Amino acid sequence: MSGPGPTPLPWFAFSLALAPELASERLRGVSLPSFPEGELAEALDVELVYDVPSAVWKGRVARLVDAPGRRVLGQLRTLPPPTWPLVARVEKVLAEATRERPVRVRTASGALISARAFTPAAPRHPARGPVSVAFLVALARAAEHAKLPADEVERLQAEARLVQTVQRAQAQRVRQP
Repeated sequence: MSGPGPTPLPWFAFSLALAPELASERLRGVSLPSFPEGELAEALDVELVYDVPSAVWKGRVARLVDAPGRRVLGQLRTLPPPTWPLVARVEKVLAEATRERPVRVRTASGALISARAFTPAAPRHPARGPVSVAFLVALARAAEHAKLPADEVERLQAEARLVQTVQRAQAQRVRQP
């Protein structure tokens, strides 16, 4: 007679892993597991900073950093331990998230839970170059697909448009004599 199985692991998805099926073109050769439906949640005392250079995304991508009083919306999923290495691989391929870190998460029902999130490692040198507009657009699409609140999706979409507009204006200014 065997005892209960391994304890499921709480995973806070906040980036492109909100909807990995939308990024299938970036997942060449990676078979996606059937992820369980996530619960709307927010990671507490963290924020996104776009300071990780990415050749794949042709610009800087986001990482999760400590930020007292701030929050990041996402989904909390509970996964069996055998799927954890595949989750780590998917996160790495989608958003170059190679570092696993603890986060405090508040669910929509108000429960506080300790979870794990994947994030890119801090860059060794200050990041230069533009933020990846393609990454921002993909992040907004993933948030919409994951059914994050409409105001959060609209904020992410507006951020992508704003960054794109600013970067185009800067590029035009550089080209002018």
